[in-house]
Amino acid sequence: MNWFARNVLLTHLVVFIVVLGWIHGGTRPDLLLPVIPWVTLIMLEWLLVFPQAKRTETLVESRRRVWRALKRDPLVYTGLALLVLLIIPLFNVAYPPVFDAASQKWIAPKPPVTWLPYSVNPDHHAVLLLWFPPAIVAALAAKHGLLKRGKRLLLEAICWNGAALAVLGFVQLATDTQNLLWLTPMKSYFFSSFGYPNFAGAFFTLHTAIALGIWFQDATEVAGLAPCRISEDDERSVLFTHRLLLPAMLCFVAAVASLSRAAILLSVLVLLAMIAYILIFVWRRVSAGARVTLVSIVGAVLLAVVVVMLVFKLDKLKAEIRTITPSAVVERVTGAGYYHARIAKAIFCDHPVFGVGGWGYPRYQQMYMTAEDEKRVQREGGANVHNDSLQFLAEQGIVGYGLLVACALILAIPLVLQAWRLVRIKPPSEDGALANVPKGWLSRIPPPLIAVWLGTGATVCHSLGDLPFRTPSILAVWVLALVCVTGWLPAVRTGARNG
Repeated sequence: MNWFARNVLLTHLVVFIVVLGWIHGGTRPDLLLPVIPWVTLIMLEWLLVFPQAKRTETLVESRRRVWRALKRDPLVYTGLALLVLLIIPLFNVAYPPVFDAASQKWIAPKPPVTWLPYSVNPDHHAVLLLWFPPAIVAALAAKHGLLKRGKRLLLEAICWNGAALAVLGFVQLATDTQNLLWLTPMKSYFFSSFGYPNFAGAFFTLHTAIALGIWFQDATEVAGLAPCRISEDDERSVLFTHRLLLPAMLCFVAAVASLSRAAILLSVLVLLAMIAYILIFVWRRVSAGARVTLVSIVGAVLLAVVVVMLVFKLDKLKAEIRTITPSAVVERVTGAGYYHARIAKAIFCDHPVFGVGGWGYPRYQQMYMTAEDEKRVQREGGANVHNDSLQFLAEQGIVGYGLLVACALILAIPLVLQAWRLVRIKPPSEDGALANVPKGWLSRIPPPLIAVWLGTGATVCHSLGDLPFRTPSILAVWVLALVCVTGWLPAVRTGARNG
């Protein structure tokens, strides 16, 4: 098989991620529309025609293997159901709610077919087709079209793309530009290619976790401590072994520099969780001198962060940090301090099955507002609930939201089951799948999987008080992280004996 056939799908997936990240984080439908549909269709074609082939396969055999796997994958059928659900409202359109001055009541016109999903603005609803179908196709392409090495390379490429976007953000700060990408004028604070700080914060927090996980996997392999050995290269240089520390560091600083309060909190928690995991992983496997060194390094890093905060005039950052209080976090997650959560719940209760269509929330919002709400109406950012679950329930109903959750569970549950089998089952020594099985359940799970759990979990937590899953670049990386982390999971035979 030639180079093109072996690598075209992997290269295309990298291009897909780069395009979403650099075009305003995927938040500009007008710029995505000429690009993403074609990128998605071509990606689907490469999956069906040029999947990566195993060494023992011909290209024809690899195609047959992929086609069989696609037929058995529930993500295919769940994704198709979601696609149909999103297409129907483009044709089943209702007028937006209007206020009848005579009766002093709001009237919500019915769609032509009342028992089908509908929208109030098909152009706005069509934006969802630029979010979910491309992400699902990318997940299927990586899951079935890439071999384990391809998945590892894709996830590492994602980390380096995140690092490049972080550098972009730092350069924009250094030049004090008021134009996003030096092209689009912005009235409020922005970072990197993201016009909304919370998008940037969620994006870089996720990338920080992924990069740290891959780095620690490489570091434990070189030290002979990895529960699953991936590379056979025992002579890797120090720079190559620790290469992922650079994107991890850049993305962490970028998450903080986004000035997103949620990202500052979550990125610090992710970093602290990874440090705790690393210390637990290696504590019983290194000498007393090495333990002292580890504690000293961690202490020095934390001290350096404190010194930077105290010495340098980071006024904006300090102001944001001061607002991160337990009460503020609870208020943001529960939505108790504003009207959006209450109105989204009311819309869902009135339209529980299919919702009011994509971006229907801002069109129905005023219908449910009280006189007190109108006095403190949110002018900037008020078109969103700032809680992904509530907004998806209001706009897609229990059916649409259920399909979205089903897609996520189809990707996540197999990882939990594989991790459980790694913890409970040890293959025979001659199998070679686990080169070194240490004691302790946490140490049996490959570090990238722990990191992906932390990173994707942080995004879910962020979505309780904002809208990261309405950002195509974050959504695509989120699903690809769950798919590609299997590149580090060893094969465990069903008949393996208990460990």
